[in-house]
Amino acid sequence: MRKLVVVLLPVLLIGVLAGTGIWLSRSEPDASTAPVGTLVAPPVDGVLVGRSTDVRVPWGRLQVTLTEPVDSVEDGERTVEGRFLGIQVELRDTEDVVPVDRLPDASLVDPEFTLLADDESWELPALAGWADGSQVDPGARRQYVAVPEDAEEVTLEMTYDGVTQTVDAATADVTTGDAAPLYDAPFPAPGAPCGDQLWSTGASAVEGATSGCFVRSSVTRSYVAGLGWAPDGSRWLVVTVVPGAPTAFEGRRGTYEATAPGRTWTTYALGFAEPTRVFAANDLLPDGAQPDPLDPQVVVFEVPEDRETGQLDIRTRLEGRLQGGAKGRPGARTARALVVQGAFV
Repeated sequence: MRKLVVVLLPVLLIGVLAGTGIWLSRSEPDASTAPVGTLVAPPVDGVLVGRSTDVRVPWGRLQVTLTEPVDSVEDGERTVEGRFLGIQVELRDTEDVVPVDRLPDASLVDPEFTLLADDESWELPALAGWADGSQVDPGARRQYVAVPEDAEEVTLEMTYDGVTQTVDAATADVTTGDAAPLYDAPFPAPGAPCGDQLWSTGASAVEGATSGCFVRSSVTRSYVAGLGWAPDGSRWLVVTVVPGAPTAFEGRRGTYEATAPGRTWTTYALGFAEPTRVFAANDLLPDGAQPDPLDPQVVVFEVPEDRETGQLDIRTRLEGRLQGGAKGRPGARTARALVVQGAFV
């Protein structure tokens, strides 16, 4: 009987150890499996299969694609095991119909992407890097994220200058939030000449000495780089206009040449509202570009989102020198005048 016990003990011990090993192998995760939150950014190669949707940013349209979870992804020359969700963002169209999308001293903003799985979140740096100053780099960017097995709600957030949109990973439905105006932005109104000139008392136009006043375009936008998002209930009205300042005018003593440097200046008003910013469109040109000889100006107003067409007043103040000089006191050789034109925008 003692011999039997001696024989059975090693067998039982081996069985216990084997059973413990099997239990541990089932209860502990595989050491080669990527932990939750692992990011893999492979090069964009081929089509990413998944649910796609369009998301708007002020400078264009991005197509966002989210895959079903996959068991592994390629990272260089190695394969990473885990439960990965793939996200790809591709620039599908730039908003080239916008005459002006920024101020001269402002840069375009890059969107920031974050993946959320229930209460956890991970920033996705591989999906950044679109905007560079006033330029937007084309192409597509791809990122994989290891997500929890039991995640009940997975969403992708895209934040642009403080305003966030959300894409549901399961349905690709977009919640636009405060970025909703980007999806129904109107096209720019076509250009048109300004109305007739109205001169101050004692002054009038000289034939052939006036260049035409012309509104090249006007458009309302919810976002302008350098100004940011328009306040709640408002939009930015961006007007590009060639004011057409006269080079001469008739006065009480004859014809005056408005040629003195710094003696001609133009102001703008929309009803009783003053503009938020005024700058030369040539200031937006890159270094080395040929400036526009007509020197168009960009005038930005804050207007109600439900605004109706209104009149833009263009007031140009002139100081001229009398042609041929004049006898008497020195002041008789100069004169000032004001010319006003209007345009509907």
